[in-house]
Amino acid sequence: MSNQLKIKISIANRVYPLTINPSQEEGLRKAAKKIEAMIGQFEQSYSVRDKQDVLAMCALQFASKLEIS
Repeated sequence: MSNQLKIKISIANRVYPLTINPSQEEGLRKAAKKIEAMIGQFEQSYSVRDKQDVLAMCALQFASKLEIS
């Protein structure tokens, strides 16, 4: 546990503290950045009242990419 790294990831204006292996940091930060970009795209394209709706659409898009690939 001594080689664990504590980081904070921000998604949809919420901060999530995580304890991870240092080798995971880059991937997690890139993933959070992609989620934030997708949130921005959905908010620009559609009138969204609730962040949860946007997050659900992001999750659906990422999951469908995994299933279709």
